[in-house]
Amino acid sequence: MLLQASLEFFVLVSLLIIILTVVMYFSSSYYYQFNQLQIYSEASEISQSIASEINLALKAGDGYSRIFYIPEKILNAIDFEINITNYRVYVYWNGGSTQSVVYTKNINGALKKRENWIRNVNGEIYVN
Repeated sequence: MLLQASLEFFVLVSLLIIILTVVMYFSSSYYYQFNQLQIYSEASEISQSIASEINLALKAGDGYSRIFYIPEKILNAIDFEINITNYRVYVYWNGGSTQSVVYTKNINGALKKRENWIRNVNGEIYVN
């Protein structure tokens, strides 16, 4: 009787360990996907905000000037790069990229993280 109880206890504990392992695997996979989605969402927001500033400067016309900010890191932890080419704003980070559309190719200067000064001079957009 004691052997049977020990065997049942061992089977029950083994089954619980297997169930716990499966649950941990799926929850870690879910967490990874959720984290990747957060990174992509914030990078997309940065890209869209830059494109909006450029498009607003273009639409506002000659004489427009404004200061806007770009965060230093995605989710305060992930470094990224910004590139503007072929009517698109690209945001690259280790593991992905996103893009937004701008309405002009006439963009002079380079964007930097933190404070940026954007202005429209005779239909050309200047940053910093």
